[in-house]
Amino acid sequence: MATSIIDGTIEEAHLKRSFWNMRVFDPILIQRADGQVENLGKTIVEGNLAHYIVPGAAGRFYLYSTIDHRGIHGVRLDNGEEAYGFARNNEIGSIICILMGAALLAVYLLTGTMVTGWMWPLLLIGFVFLPFYWSARAAAWKQYAADEGSVAGVSPA
Repeated sequence: MATSIIDGTIEEAHLKRSFWNMRVFDPILIQRADGQVENLGKTIVEGNLAHYIVPGAAGRFYLYSTIDHRGIHGVRLDNGEEAYGFARNNEIGSIICILMGAALLAVYLLTGTMVTGWMWPLLLIGFVFLPFYWSARAAAWKQYAADEGSVAGVSPA
């Protein structure tokens, strides 16, 4: 999992789809102070951050990338507004995989009959990916909290 920070102004932010508490933007274009435009491409944003991701919003944007997607987990705008939110859908999906796999395992242990071949793949997917998503969320929070009170355009201490 990698985190990064971009200081700049959003030039374009197209909301592609919205479901549960997650928004998918494609693309998001941010113009840096040096004039370079960064295309974030397909970006996941937690619901409470979505209203900050609009053209003209200027400040500091906190980015993360995980195994299968990248997103924005925090903003600190030049006007003083700030917010944090990490989209946890994949983390919750991993937990559901573990629970479903465990339920199938329980049926197998109680009846001695394999109900489906999905038991092991579900358990494997859940137990392999859940730690990655936990560590991604922890690293994102650590990055955002360490930069607390920073002014956009000034590097964190």
